[in-house]
Amino acid sequence: MGEKDSQIRETMTKKSKKEKQVRKRKEALKRKKAKARALPKILRDEALLEALNTRHPLVECLINEEWQEEKVASILVIRDGSGGLVFANYLVDLAQRGLKDAWGNFGASRSDIELIKSKSSRAGFPLVPCDQNLAEKIVHGGIAWARKWGYKLPRECQVWTRLLAPPPPSEIDLGLFGVEGKPLYPSADLDQDVLDEELLSDDLQVSEEGFTKEALARIGDIKHALVRFAKSLEFTDEMNLAFEKRRGEPNPPDSEEDWIDFFDWFILEYELKEGGTIADLFLEHYEEIMSKDVRELVLGWQNVIEGLFEVKGVSGYAIDMKNLLNEREYRVFSTALHDDHGFRPGDFLYARVVPVMGFHLFSGNVRLLQGDGSSGEAFRAKVYREAMEMQARNPRLAFIDNPEKLQKSRDTVRKYHEAFVRHFGANEMIGTGKSILLQYRGFFEYLARNLRDPNKEDGVSPYSPEVELPDEVLASDDVGMLCDPVEGIFFLIDYGRFIDVFRSPEQHMGKAKAEELVAEYLTSDSISDVPLRRMAERFPLNFKRVIEQFQDEEGSYPTDIEDLMWEFKPWTFKKLPRIVTVLDGRMASLAKRAEQKPTSLVSRVKRWFS
Repeated sequence: MGEKDSQIRETMTKKSKKEKQVRKRKEALKRKKAKARALPKILRDEALLEALNTRHPLVECLINEEWQEEKVASILVIRDGSGGLVFANYLVDLAQRGLKDAWGNFGASRSDIELIKSKSSRAGFPLVPCDQNLAEKIVHGGIAWARKWGYKLPRECQVWTRLLAPPPPSEIDLGLFGVEGKPLYPSADLDQDVLDEELLSDDLQVSEEGFTKEALARIGDIKHALVRFAKSLEFTDEMNLAFEKRRGEPNPPDSEEDWIDFFDWFILEYELKEGGTIADLFLEHYEEIMSKDVRELVLGWQNVIEGLFEVKGVSGYAIDMKNLLNEREYRVFSTALHDDHGFRPGDFLYARVVPVMGFHLFSGNVRLLQGDGSSGEAFRAKVYREAMEMQARNPRLAFIDNPEKLQKSRDTVRKYHEAFVRHFGANEMIGTGKSILLQYRGFFEYLARNLRDPNKEDGVSPYSPEVELPDEVLASDDVGMLCDPVEGIFFLIDYGRFIDVFRSPEQHMGKAKAEELVAEYLTSDSISDVPLRRMAERFPLNFKRVIEQFQDEEGSYPTDIEDLMWEFKPWTFKKLPRIVTVLDGRMASLAKRAEQKPTSLVSRVKRWFS
């Protein structure tokens, strides 16, 4: 009986794990579809923007009757547009946050408007006629109040406020808001949270040599305002998704240093579900008061260059460095303004830098790599090897801001693809993990004999990862080794079974395993468009039949391969080669001498750069 119970428990455990995997894939599928089918940013809707215009006749302007006593104003503005009635509804919190919500529609009927009025009355906000000037002062005053105290404005407020002309700044009365000039419930450090509008509205100064101490201090204050703005947003769900994307697990970083780096990435680079980044929201929030060069400053911050840098020279607050990943040199400033940052020529740093008016700034933490006891030249060789392995693991970091390196890598991948097809007679091979490893090694031996770099004397050398495969791949009885002229060589588990689904759909359609396999290939961000494109090319009719099986309440997916890839794998339209060409021949040569790659090189963290 005990053995039988154990078998039952084991079966139930396997079933539970399988169900969780299926559920996870379905959830990923829904997220992909929801994101792909989301409407474009509302600001791009030209028909809507034409309808939302103060030149259209005003039909009604209404406000809740007791807005002064309740310190909450619900304002409804209706105009007679060319395509029918257009309206906007504004919710303004006069006690605390300012403009809290803004929404509306165009092409509305009179019954739509009456329904809105009725709902407002039932909710305890009966609407009465309001002077247009008063509505403009309340709504635009609510925007100014929110900006002053750092509260988040509605994402689409720029659209719907087009129905109300902004009054002259001198006529905006912030005395309508808060208590004694402050929000009703101020935070303990409220005085420090007030944004000085001149911080964003004044021009920035830069010389040919770089930034003055005063300019760096101001840029640091602008970054601090961005961080403070990000912390004021409600993004719990977004943060959990970001943990998974950045760290591979739904948990926050353990250390303060890792948290600072994560938050810097989250603010500047993470794409929100509603589109754009938090930095984009910051730009929209303060668009009306922000000078052109401050706007360009914040826009530039989103072009982060993350890399392993070698310090070449130091001059005051400026550090001249070479990024060993993309092989570009930069003059980088710190807004921390320490008299002695401690860096010297020959030091190696791991850092994030962002472009600013022809120069660069540190963003997030800066980590100093220190020697491991080996000689200077031996340590340098280990760092160079680490840099080349980092390029191979993450080509995006290697190609950013260096079009020459990208083009040479593309040329190298194209040559590898041509050699692969010559060697194997096909652009893919299928077998067990162990047999594929032998073929993979054999291919590189073939390259060593037949694909010499004609520019070797110029120091141009391709770098590829060590000829090994993960244990999961080695243990599989069905592995595909694919070679693409853009991506290069990559490996897929269950590739033979994946092909069989499209070769003989009548044998697989309706079976859970086949559907799960296709769903995994379709939704996984680690699998590119190549296998799906190959199926669409080889089995065009069967491809359509298989894809049509994946339906939900919203309807079937597009069966055209281009539309399907735009929906599920839009990132593949800008994919990068998986082989990175190293331009610096000395770095490549020295890296080959390294006995082993460096371990635990990061021994100090410059927290004052955060």
